[in-house]
Amino acid sequence: MSDVHLPAMRGGRPEGPGGAEHSHKPAYAHLFWWFMFANGGGLAALALPVHILVQGILGPLGIVLVVDQHRDTWISILGNPIVKLYLLVLIALSFFHFAHRLRYLLVDFGVPAAKSTPAQVIFYGGAVVVTLVTVWILLTTVPISLG
Repeated sequence: MSDVHLPAMRGGRPEGPGGAEHSHKPAYAHLFWWFMFANGGGLAALALPVHILVQGILGPLGIVLVVDQHRDTWISILGNPIVKLYLLVLIALSFFHFAHRLRYLLVDFGVPAAKSTPAQVIFYGGAVVVTLVTVWILLTTVPISLG
């Protein structure tokens, strides 16, 4: 028989020290950041390479029509609310993914400050600031045209 000590169970839950039950609260903030990380990673892995391929490689080669560097083309494209939403999601989720990945990279390297609240404020706050600046730029550069 093994000398492994298993915690006492009460109602399907392990008891804590002194017989008290552990209460597990959902970590909603943690859940939100992991949600943003996962969606940002998926978007960065799928949409960003396609965007770079079409807009940065195939367009300049003349294979597909893309937004060029002329002002009238940018105004007609950026006036579309779907394009504004696409750019916002592409930029914001990519930055949230980057912030979460960089923070946990530092945690994996053993930097204890990366787990602290100020580190979370710096990393995720930076992603929030980038998102707000993106919203401001998208709303102030070209008015939304629905037609």
